[in-house]
Amino acid sequence: MIELSFSAADTGGADRGPRGTMDFASTDLYDLTCEAFWGPYTFRVEGADFSGTGPVLDLALGLFTAAGELAGAGRARYSAAGGAGEYRFERRGGKETVRIHRERDGKGSAEYAEFESATRAFLGEVVRGLCDRFPDLRRNPEIRRLREAAAGG
Repeated sequence: MIELSFSAADTGGADRGPRGTMDFASTDLYDLTCEAFWGPYTFRVEGADFSGTGPVLDLALGLFTAAGELAGAGRARYSAAGGAGEYRFERRGGKETVRIHRERDGKGSAEYAEFESATRAFLGEVVRGLCDRFPDLRRNPEIRRLREAAAGG
């Protein structure tokens, strides 16, 4: 079982720019994932709890991207922004098991189909939650692209 969640209400925006925040309508993907939207998140799989605080949009995109890479290569890595975590993923076995490892937090596993579905849903949840909290994000072309990817487009 995979548990992925966050609270948009507990996620900060960004504290830079002319008014103390980013222009969310035009900010590039790097700043959106690495410089903004830090907050607590839950990420649990069978055998491990990777929950913590970090860049939630970066986490959602990183896990979603890893699921895509696992479909072809069988291995993936994700380095969270700001040193919030280094993850390694490996797909193997008859049941298509994904093994997930993060330094200091151990190893866990999930079936690949569940991992792919959960990471897609989490990316969609994060994008929707952040757009509700920061409405200017809806005009950002990078956010529109992520919303489409999470919807399967």
